Amino acid sequence: MALDESKNDEQTYTINEIDLMIDDSVLPYTEGNQIDYVNNAYGKGFSIALASGSACGSCTSC
Repeated sequence: MALDESKNDEQTYTINEIDLMIDDSVLPYTEGNQIDYVNNAYGKGFSIALASGSACGSCTSC
């Protein structure tokens, strides 16, 4: 994730006063995903939970 200006191949969506820029090529894969902001013992930042329930969280699961 980065703070950036929208490019020609991106759509901008405003959700809860936060602008999200999503590339048109990945838009079909974002349905049902959940973005959250976490602040815990591991640090703070954005977390993306995939609707499929799968993620690449270790060197053996990719």
